[in-house]
Amino acid sequence: MRESSAVDQVRAAVDVVQVISRYVNVKKAGRTFKALCPFHTEKTPSFVIFPETGRWHCFGCGEGGDAFTFVMKMDNLTFPEALRQLAEGVGIPISENRGRPEARQEKDRSIAANEAAAIYFHGLLLNSASAREYVAKRSLTDETVRKFLLGLAPSSDDALRRHLVGQGFTEDELLQAGLCLKTEEGTIRDRYRGRLIFPIRDLKGQIVSFGGRALSADVAAKYLNGPATEIFDKGGTLFCLDKATAAIKSEKKAVVVEGYVDAVIAHQAGFENVVATLGTSITDRQLRQLSRYAPEICLALDADAAGQTAALRVSEVGAEALAGVQLGTWRSLVGFERAAITVALLPDGMDPDELILLDPSRWQELIAGAGPLVDQAISWIAARHDLTTAAGKRDAVDEVAPRLMAISDPISRGHYLEVAALRLHVDPRNLSERIRAAPRAQAAHPVASDVAAPALGRPSPNRKVQAYAVALLTNAAHRGLPLTEFEPSNFSDPALRALLLKVQELLRSEARRDWRPDLLELSGEPWLEEAIESIREEMPAIDRLSDAEVAAESFSISLDLREAREALEHRDAHTIAEDPENEDPAQVKALIAARAAARASLMRQRGSANRMRPWRAIVGPDEVGG
Repeated sequence: MRESSAVDQVRAAVDVVQVISRYVNVKKAGRTFKALCPFHTEKTPSFVIFPETGRWHCFGCGEGGDAFTFVMKMDNLTFPEALRQLAEGVGIPISENRGRPEARQEKDRSIAANEAAAIYFHGLLLNSASAREYVAKRSLTDETVRKFLLGLAPSSDDALRRHLVGQGFTEDELLQAGLCLKTEEGTIRDRYRGRLIFPIRDLKGQIVSFGGRALSADVAAKYLNGPATEIFDKGGTLFCLDKATAAIKSEKKAVVVEGYVDAVIAHQAGFENVVATLGTSITDRQLRQLSRYAPEICLALDADAAGQTAALRVSEVGAEALAGVQLGTWRSLVGFERAAITVALLPDGMDPDELILLDPSRWQELIAGAGPLVDQAISWIAARHDLTTAAGKRDAVDEVAPRLMAISDPISRGHYLEVAALRLHVDPRNLSERIRAAPRAQAAHPVASDVAAPALGRPSPNRKVQAYAVALLTNAAHRGLPLTEFEPSNFSDPALRALLLKVQELLRSEARRDWRPDLLELSGEPWLEEAIESIREEMPAIDRLSDAEVAAESFSISLDLREAREALEHRDAHTIAEDPENEDPAQVKALIAARAAARASLMRQRGSANRMRPWRAIVGPDEVGG
């Protein structure tokens, strides 16, 4: 979970009712508050405040938003001015000196330190006869060693520290980059000692951390992975993904293994669609990341108990993580092709690198014949319980039920319900009742993080979707394409809404032919740092789209954002209608009808958008819920 930014803290702390009541007289009306709208002339209050979600909306003139937008409109303030005004009111300091230039510089220094460390480790490997002998025993060629910049960490406690300090890095920078650690006695020591080193890169190819494999059997930890840092998120990074994306998209399949050597050997043998996890089970974020590039994610696992356990953990998060993830669209409706998780079971006792080196054609057959994860999970669960007893069947059903409940597509869920009932030897109706009673698995990253999910209609897209929209706009401006008019009021995240306004302002004020937007130009405020980073994360995937795809995706995302706002307003209208203290049922009925008509119009436009996007089954720059 990301750390709360200053904007998030202020938004959570302010009371929207108190803020608005400083400007207009508000009156409690059941679960809401009403007032005469300050933005247009009216005699009957149509301005409603929803304290549960921190939103306000005028059903007369259509204005709406949160505390930030209200203060900006009333006092004619910019977002930074409104942010500081609200922050002062709730006693939250807004940093003036932790701006983007300094933060970016710290991250750049961490990356530079990692790059320097990688070169140092690589040089030691090339000059160590014993290390070269070990590498050769693992069948790693000299070309592979150079391609992946493999290295050797010396056994000394501080050889790397002394080397990098000599190159101008400070000890604090080495600690921040995760290259060194501080002991309880206060001594600074190298983190990696006596290990074969695998540089870990982000999608841009920048070295953000390292994995180290022990060179001797007497070392307690076989693998050592770098710690979480400002530039490295273990749960959101995959080893070799920077080198594998092209092959994954081409082959429409991503293959996931568990070891660094497994992935490197696979690439060496020409299987370049292979990535590796970083010492942990694959996470929901990694699954969603891979779903950007391919309609299938294949787990290449050992056939032993450890492999089964790993796959079953994935089955707990996999269906929910990818529920509704459609290639080429942010929408979470059922009906388009989704990323499917499959399992390729390796021969007993063989790691992927061993099988690839021994019989590459067998590896190809296993990956090509991988079966659905849910099928395999049901089979494993059935094998783990005594299905000749009532207790065994009950325990197996209890284990299967949450996994089936996590499948959002009713057709797929119905299919696997029949499969599970057959394999567990239970009545499908009893299993169906148990599934309905099972608590639905909670996604680690809910679809909507800005507000509580509406009971009616689609939830508001989270900040990831909104960042993707701003990234699309910026990318289109870079290419000189016609620009989609994203409506700021459709952006529920205040910082991303402010960033969108900045981009739009620059586009209006500069000659399009002479200006190419650089997000670094927008970094004068500390509160924009995180918003800009979230946009940067989307850029690599968007860069791979064609001009036509960028244009079509922009139009579709604009509809997504409008639909989400309409869903929220539809819910707001129902909130008023269901309130026993509602003073004007006829007015609310008309509002609901108007909202329904607006949403129907959007759905017709959505049909046009989908017809514009026949490539959606092969392009996937999206990640619902992040």
